[in-house]
Amino acid sequence: MRLLLPPIALATSLLIPAAAEASPFSVPSLRGFDLVHSQPTEDAGDELDAPEDDAVPTGDESAIDPTTGDPTEGEILDDDDDDDDDDLPVRKPKKGDFNANAFGLYGGIHLVPSYFLNTALASYSNSLCRNKVGKWGEENGLVKVQGCNYYVGGNYTRRVSRAFDVNVGLGYLHIQPPDSLWIDKDEWKRESCTSDTGSGTSCNLGAADYTKIDLRMFTAEVNFVGRGTLYRNADIEIQLGGGGGVGLGVLIGEGVARTPLGPNPSGFSGGMETPGSCQTLADTADFRKCTPRYFDDADIDQSGDGFKMDLSREQVHIAGVAPNGTKISTENSFAGCTKDKCNGSDLAAFGTTETGGTWPVYPVINIFGSFRMIVKDVFGITIDGGIKNGFFFGGGMQYYFGGGGKDK
Repeated sequence: MRLLLPPIALATSLLIPAAAEASPFSVPSLRGFDLVHSQPTEDAGDELDAPEDDAVPTGDESAIDPTTGDPTEGEILDDDDDDDDDDLPVRKPKKGDFNANAFGLYGGIHLVPSYFLNTALASYSNSLCRNKVGKWGEENGLVKVQGCNYYVGGNYTRRVSRAFDVNVGLGYLHIQPPDSLWIDKDEWKRESCTSDTGSGTSCNLGAADYTKIDLRMFTAEVNFVGRGTLYRNADIEIQLGGGGGVGLGVLIGEGVARTPLGPNPSGFSGGMETPGSCQTLADTADFRKCTPRYFDDADIDQSGDGFKMDLSREQVHIAGVAPNGTKISTENSFAGCTKDKCNGSDLAAFGTTETGGTWPVYPVINIFGSFRMIVKDVFGITIDGGIKNGFFFGGGMQYYFGGGGKDK
């Protein structure tokens, strides 16, 4: 095998001059000549004298490979390499156009705080999305909490700038707490009353009103929202701020109706009267214990005949027919009731139901804080909370489109 090395080296030196200079087996006397000793032409001389393209810069010792001593295998250093990291582009927030239009959907929970009702009422209900009134409710006259008040809707948003929006929305607002017996504080002193002491006293359960509230409405509103940017890059924009607005709510529910419980209250259950069942504030939570009952109100024309003198309670109880001729479902003077609801037809037949305070159109006033995140200038998420004829908390989703926004 060793005998073959000189011929191979010789052939290599004839074919690749650059490699021959570095090879220990190269033959100096044959450099620049072919095997028949032909004289080099002028063109060949020019080729020999021309510098090679891959020549190593003179004096650059760092370009020589220390393991082989071959300058062709070394790495040529470039002083400009040190500045490459400084030339990398820095990712900056997107400048220029943004989508200034959006369609969205929104919704959330609506709440009338029990603290506000408690200031005026000794007994009341509220929709709190739960089944138990809790300790605070028991101590402060809250007798029913079933159901939830909520709102849903859709809107169009115009981004006047990245920081300021105007949106117009159409929605549905659901305010419908459970039916209950509402008593004014001056008719029942919670601090001192333990049981009913009758008409004309400060512990009079008979002064309670069976109260039905149905304020479901369609709404139209316009809101103005300002938000500051917490973070923004080419992919995401996060903002925090708030705003307010006004609108109108067109009533589609039955409004507010109040029917007096009646003097000397008692209950009716299982087809029988239950005397003595309506004595405490806790009893008002069950309409089978405290059942609305017909009585002759001397200040009201209950029969519709133009006279305020109507049938007595005893007469209606025996006949089972209200003064206006309507038959009562229980066939006596009591309204037909379950634990949580009473027959509306029976209550209306008594002729004492009041509906004052119900409006066909209600103002809608909004004051709120708002968090928003926009992804890829297309998809948006908002979380909002504040006042909307009560307190509310909810969120929404938006689709942004159309361009038209300009960075200032």
